[in-house]
Amino acid sequence: MVCRESIQEQFLNLGVNVSDSVLDRCLEICAQNNVDEEEFVEIWMAYTLSNLGGADPTVETINQMERKEFSQKEQKTPVRPKAQNKVSNLVIYNAANIEESTPEDILSVYNTTPKANRVKTGLDRTPKNRLGTGSSPRTIFSPSSFSPALATPSSKYASRTNSGDAVCSFGDTATAKWHPTSPGFCPTIRFVTPVAPDVHYMFEQLRDKASVLDEIIEHIGEQIVTKCSLDDPEDVKTLQPEPFITVGRICCDANGRLNSRSVLLECSRDLSTGSTVPVDLTQVPQYSLFPGQIVALRATNPTRSVAVGQQVYSNAVLPLPVNRPTLAGSNGPLEMVIAAGPYTPSSTLTYQPLEDLMEYLKKHEPHLIVLIGPFVDSMHTQVQEGSFAETFNAFFEKLVDGIMVQLKDSNTQIVIVPSWRDAHHHMVYPTPPFHMNKKYNNLHLASDPCMLDIDGLMVGITSADILLHLGKEEISQPAQGADRLGRLASHILSQQCFYPLYPPAEDMPLDLTLLEQYGHLGFTPHILVLPSDLRYFIKELFGCVVINPERLAKGMVGGSFARLEISPPLSDNWSASNICGQVIKI
Repeated sequence: MVCRESIQEQFLNLGVNVSDSVLDRCLEICAQNNVDEEEFVEIWMAYTLSNLGGADPTVETINQMERKEFSQKEQKTPVRPKAQNKVSNLVIYNAANIEESTPEDILSVYNTTPKANRVKTGLDRTPKNRLGTGSSPRTIFSPSSFSPALATPSSKYASRTNSGDAVCSFGDTATAKWHPTSPGFCPTIRFVTPVAPDVHYMFEQLRDKASVLDEIIEHIGEQIVTKCSLDDPEDVKTLQPEPFITVGRICCDANGRLNSRSVLLECSRDLSTGSTVPVDLTQVPQYSLFPGQIVALRATNPTRSVAVGQQVYSNAVLPLPVNRPTLAGSNGPLEMVIAAGPYTPSSTLTYQPLEDLMEYLKKHEPHLIVLIGPFVDSMHTQVQEGSFAETFNAFFEKLVDGIMVQLKDSNTQIVIVPSWRDAHHHMVYPTPPFHMNKKYNNLHLASDPCMLDIDGLMVGITSADILLHLGKEEISQPAQGADRLGRLASHILSQQCFYPLYPPAEDMPLDLTLLEQYGHLGFTPHILVLPSDLRYFIKELFGCVVINPERLAKGMVGGSFARLEISPPLSDNWSASNICGQVIKI
């Protein structure tokens, strides 16, 4: 017998509170139509979802449902006998079970029309359209199995016409193969001073930060003085009508952007008790300055209040590694592919660019692939809106597993570099490596920044967009100097640091203590990878080949990636001529 408490319990299981008058009306309808409480609530749920948008029951809506559903039930549908120990057929679909359910199963819950009378659609007839299944790898690289609305392909990305075009070249690309001549060759990969996975961060005190900043001034300043053969530096506040050398950090005298009239020079406490003096640059013929840059300044100070600059020195570039790469000639050139995230357009989570990159990798099978974050971009609109029905970490592991499965039959080594923008990872720079539950023999998890030792070939990599950040803060004379991108990239080598800008960009979670330990260069690498939103390029600077592959996805359109071919050195002398490369549109 149907009772008031039983109906109320069925509604409560669905998270619906009903009034006493509604319960009384439900009891009357159940008694008049000989239905139990579970069947009644099933019929109500189907009716309210189909006609009322899921609204809660009222006496009026219950009466409407009775007129529509039970009048038809009396005419067409025989009364279902009540079963003992009956289990409800009502299924609540969520992320835990929707992947195992077909669209037909879901519609049957919310539709009272018999399934046999429904007109079948292409979705019903096509098994490949089942959610979360199918032959396309796109279901691996997107959360479409949970949220089909997120998997709508980007029309702007699909309409691109320059896919596969080489938009930038370096070296002798005419003879490049872009395919390994020795597929069995497996390079040895080692990390130089990586960030520890369990590193502590954001515990630094003000005195620790001040100490780090002083040490940087002293270390880089000493290197500049030695390299440029300058006199011993003096206190910037020394009363000196004659030119003298002083060393310090470039600062801005306000919270705004640096300009030629707001430049300050901050010296270390050991040299001048931390003195900060304005710098007059009107007599300096050429300079390129940004906040945080360590420079040696030739200047006069006739009043002790202003340093009148004459020349700025900032070149502290280190030499290339002493040991040359040990790539064997019998193994042929080393083939490398470099790509940086985001890996999906900003309007969707289909990861189409990553899917297309995988097609290229399966076809060319390079020896080494470097994939740089972000992979689950915290700045993506749908990530910020919480459109995922699974954790970010679970989705990331599914994404990596999709990459590894597609490359399981190749001899390719994969290096994954994280980003502080990854929604599932530590929001700090330098960034520890990813942690994954599943292990792969050919997968290497690096930190950011990192230095790779590939059979003696040193490759420096960072995901931070230092080029863009420097470009917003740098001032230069002449103002329209040639090769701005090359000049910005040269600051990283000149300052011996992956992120020399200080204070950092507003959204950059920089930890100075970690940067001092993991972010400084001990030598100039053979290859330096600096992904940026600025225009792609491949340049030789101080014997180092610097690459900006841009992003694999740029907004709603496709981006680019880089491919390199590194030939074994023919003698003991290594040069950038051993490297050729291209930036390719995805």
